[in-house]
Amino acid sequence: MITTVLQWTVILFTLLSPSLSLGADNFTADEIVARSEQVYPGLDQRSKLTFIIKEQGGAERKIVLRRYWKNYKGQNGIDSKMMIYYEYPPEEKGQSFMTWSYSAQTGKPDDRWIYLPLLRQVQKVPEKITGGFQAIDFRPEDMAPRPVGLDNHRLLREEVIDNKPYYVIETIPKGKQPGQIYSKWIKWISKDQFLKEKIDYYNLDEKLWKEQSISWKKFGGNWVWEKVVIKNFLTNVMTILNITEVQVNSDIPDKVFTERSMKLGLEGLR
Repeated sequence: MITTVLQWTVILFTLLSPSLSLGADNFTADEIVARSEQVYPGLDQRSKLTFIIKEQGGAERKIVLRRYWKNYKGQNGIDSKMMIYYEYPPEEKGQSFMTWSYSAQTGKPDDRWIYLPLLRQVQKVPEKITGGFQAIDFRPEDMAPRPVGLDNHRLLREEVIDNKPYYVIETIPKGKQPGQIYSKWIKWISKDQFLKEKIDYYNLDEKLWKEQSISWKKFGGNWVWEKVVIKNFLTNVMTILNITEVQVNSDIPDKVFTERSMKLGLEGLR
């Protein structure tokens, strides 16, 4: 049961000389990718996440979550903290999930906790349990920033789509890595703001697995996701994520990211 719920909750995130791969603006592939991973999300975010999952046979499912996220900027080795509360479907309301992510320099894996009202207790999620949404193709690796040094990057070309110029970057992991499920990524990164707006994922057999399209919205000087669409070419499942009711830099208190808050739920924050 924990594994199934975690799969729903964990959402909520090339060549030998890549440095010689220069764009027309004299950015190396590594520099382009680094800029795309450093797009500023603000000090904290509150948002509503609505998932629509469209199955191959035409059936649809919906999940609604509330997400609280805070940027700790490496303070005490902590990169960020996230809290997720379930709102829909009704049978899953009251569940919550919390993640503490640590700076890459610490070498420490994320700490994760889950609260199930049926058990009335918070449980630490074992590190070995990984994965994304069940049959939805969202994974933490797909949503969270990834250290540039883990991969080799190569500029394939520059491309214009709907009058907008992009860098098209191929990214290949350096050697075998724990939990590795992709052989490579192809990323379309906008030349104006260095936003990742499309990503193709290839499985370990080097077959195109899924395509992720991302729409962004700017709040002041901060960029956040507004809509994400993932198409799985192996299962023909489509996942649509709409992010609404976004608040940025709302001064979320540290007490939100505690086991006590997990038990209290959304009502406890109001």
